[in-house]
Amino acid sequence: MSQSNPYAPTAETMSADPFTTVPQSTALATLGERFLGALIDGVIQLVLIIPFSFGIGFAFAAAVGVEGVETYQYAIEAAGALVGVAIFLALNGYLLASKGKTIGKVVMKTTIVHRDTEQLLPFWPLIGKRYAWLWACSLIPIVGGVIPLIDALLIFRSNRACLHDDIAKTKVIKDQILA
Repeated sequence: MSQSNPYAPTAETMSADPFTTVPQSTALATLGERFLGALIDGVIQLVLIIPFSFGIGFAFAAAVGVEGVETYQYAIEAAGALVGVAIFLALNGYLLASKGKTIGKVVMKTTIVHRDTEQLLPFWPLIGKRYAWLWACSLIPIVGGVIPLIDALLIFRSNRACLHDDIAKTKVIKDQILA
């Protein structure tokens, strides 16, 4: 005679892990939803990063002297970039890890999922494959402005995937609206 646990959840009450499963949806986010989500994220970043970047620049200029600033211009830009990454992760890290979203995606009701499985991606692979390489490319003189442009323009393909989506094997879907 087998004893069953009367406190065990039934199959109907068991739910999938909320940190790895998202509602199944095949509806890709529209170009407008993706643009507005990125715009919201960009404006938030700029409002926070510009003051910090200027602060770092002024502090560095004071430390090395005005004449030395030109020599250390790349160091100042790299420090500003690191502050930008830190701010991005502080604002969006938890949301990306737990929900596959940035603040802009929360507002626009869209989610980043794996292209094939529609599951959330682990945090560090998501950051590395979707964001970090683009941040690094933007520091390269001349091509640093071209690569992000190519990345963004690729969204006009039928699958609405940017280059960072292809590299990370992601897609951005509309959140399922529960009735």
